[in-house]
Formats: sequence, structure tokens, C-alpha cells
Amino acid sequence: MKHCLLNLILFSGRRKDILLLLNEKSRDFGEIKESLNVTSSSIQLHLKKMKDSGLITQKNKIYSLSDIGEIIVENMQPMLSMAGLLEENTEYWLSHDLSSIPDFLLERIGELGHCELLEPDAGHIFETPQILRDSILSSREILTFAAYFHPQAPSLYTELAESGAEIALCMTESVAQRLFLNNRIEAEKLSRAMNSRLFISRRSTTIPSLIVTDKVVAFKLFENNGKLRDQLILSFGERALCWGKELFKYYMEAAEPLNEKSFLQ
Repeated sequence: MKHCLLNLILFSGRRKDILLLLNEKSRDFGEIKESLNVTSSSIQLHLKKMKDSGLITQKNKIYSLSDIGEIIVENMQPMLSMAGLLEENTEYWLSHDLSSIPDFLLERIGELGHCELLEPDAGHIFETPQILRDSILSSREILTFAAYFHPQAPSLYTELAESGAEIALCMTESVAQRLFLNNRIEAEKLSRAMNSRLFISRRSTTIPSLIVTDKVVAFKLFENNGKLRDQLILSFGERALCWGKELFKYYMEAAEPLNEKSFLQ
């Protein structure tokens, strides 16, 4: 090949855009120009370079990805997704400890896609953000891991249990102790509801909180100094929900069913 492929792809946003566009479907010159909203002169050289390098082919004025181009784009997309995710909230990701996310999911963190970073003001610091509350209450399945006690959680999850939603709540032992000590009525309702399953986590390194429903995935991370701020990452979309369910499953691997009697004594 006449050009270094890494230089050819990574150092040109326009060539990257063309590859991603052709990954959707083959197109003629006019369609490429219109889709990217560019002039003819601005993409002619890019197309030529990619043809010369074997990334794309041209037949009857139709441009397509070559076999090599398809392989490269397939492997390029996860990296681009990750870069896009980290770029949105760079300061957050750099200042927080990612060790509570297992490597196999950290490598695929780009699957979260667009994330919203929520940080309540001082007057609402102990309240569940409305967007999260609405998403939870309108869901039929709620998977939750909690390593710290949120004062609004017992009433919220009791309301969910009474609505018939399927709940799986995995907690550290200290959170379970506070739940049964400070909110005994709600704890008893949750532990006895047929649609509610409670678990105790035995994993040493934990994520502060994780909520996965059929609508949203939301979680908090410790800062690099070990402190926990009330900053919440929210993401929507099918790939994000699948990623979140895998993270919940990872924590459930080191969990066991909660023994209600041991906390009611």
C-alpha cells in the first residue's frame, strides 16, 4: 500500500467520516458529497488516497468499502465510540476511579454512547434526580447494586415493589444493616414481596451504585482520592442497557441471597 493506513485514517476526520458513511451502504460521489455536506474538491483527493490504499473500491461510479476497509472500520468503531464517550466528560473520567468496572467492560465502555452527567445543587443533594426517578418508576424491571445508603431508596423501591415491577437489589452488608435498622417497615416489605429479590454482595471492590432498568443505566464512581461526590452518569439506548446488565451480572457473581432473619433479630 502506498500510504500508511494509520496516518491515512487517524489523521483525517474527513476520511474517517467517508469510511463510516460507506460502512452504512455503498454510495456514488454525489451521495457522499451531500451526506457529508462538502464540496467536490474537498473529498476527491481523500477518495483517491483511500482507493490507492485499498480501503475502498469504485465500480460503475459507486464507492464501497473493500474487504480490508470493512475489517478496519469494524475494529475502528469501538475505539471511536470510546473516544467520543471520554471526550464528552473528560474531566469526570480522568478524576474518577474506574477500577470498579471490570476490564472486559472497561474495554467496551464506548457502548454507553452519549452520557448525561448529573450533579445536583446543594439544596437537592439527598434527592433522586427527577429524570432518574421517572425512568425507574416507569420501568418493569429494575436491577440495582448499592454500596452506600441513599435515604430515599427504601421508599422508592417499596413503591416499585407494590406496583408489581420486578426488582433485584444487591447490597453490601453495611447497606443492608442500615436498611433494616432505619427503614424496617420498607425492608420487610421488600424482603417478602414475591417480585423483589434481595442479595448481599461479597465482592471486595465495589461500584458505589448501579441502576439498570429497561429504560436507563445509571451509576456513580468514587473519585481517585476515594471520596464520593453526588455525580451521576446516565445513559440510554439498547447497547448501554446491555452493558449495564453485564456490569450488574458481574457483581451478582459474588452475591448470595439475603437472609432476612439475620437482619430482623
